[in-house]
Amino acid sequence: MAEPLPPTRSRIPGSGLAKGLAVTLRTMTKKTVTAQYPDAQPELPPRSRGVIGLFEENCTVCMLCARECPDWCIYIDSHKETVPPAAPGGRERSRNVLDRFAIDFSLCMYCGICIEVCPFDALFWSPEFEYAETDIHELTHERDKLREWMWTVPAPPALDPGAEEPKELAAARKTADKLAAEAATAATAAELAAPTAEQAAQPEPPAGGTTTTTGSTEDTTTGTPESSQPSDPQDGAS
Repeated sequence: MAEPLPPTRSRIPGSGLAKGLAVTLRTMTKKTVTAQYPDAQPELPPRSRGVIGLFEENCTVCMLCARECPDWCIYIDSHKETVPPAAPGGRERSRNVLDRFAIDFSLCMYCGICIEVCPFDALFWSPEFEYAETDIHELTHERDKLREWMWTVPAPPALDPGAEEPKELAAARKTADKLAAEAATAATAAELAAPTAEQAAQPEPPAGGTTTTTGSTEDTTTGTPESSQPSDPQDGAS
């Protein structure tokens, strides 16, 4: 058996109207503040949804933003190019090259889905909002215009000092430390090999205690010069 509901509190007739009039009276007594736009620019939050900027170096033409856009206002064209192998004997690869990236802001409803689903951080919000046009066709921003909006994107907020280091930074730091260690090892090996090369380049001293000069050989023990020409065996026989 269901429990009986508690008795409802009886409302005084006209209490809602009185509350509304109280809010109106409080607002009427406050000082009016008028923003003198465009002479005075409004103070917008740093992450305001004004316009979308494109960082095309990060775009891989995955088409995910265009597929997820509910208004179908993103237009992307691309072609494939063959990339030579990075190492000898490797296999050639193909990659997508961006030809066109445009956003029609006359259709965009600023939902931000394209920015959220981008897996490579190629799209960003900019707080700029002054891009009204007299022609609706001018609201279709091509990739050059979208790239210009990137310069107005605010810097991301600082990370929490107690937070863990991102995996991307840890991997990049590990790679940098490995390359630095390899460079230091190569430099040490080059320094050790330098004296050995200098010793190999020096001429060896002559054997038998003799010094060789041009045209004659002098015995260091007696100081008697000897002819460098070989003697004829027929001279002794005569």
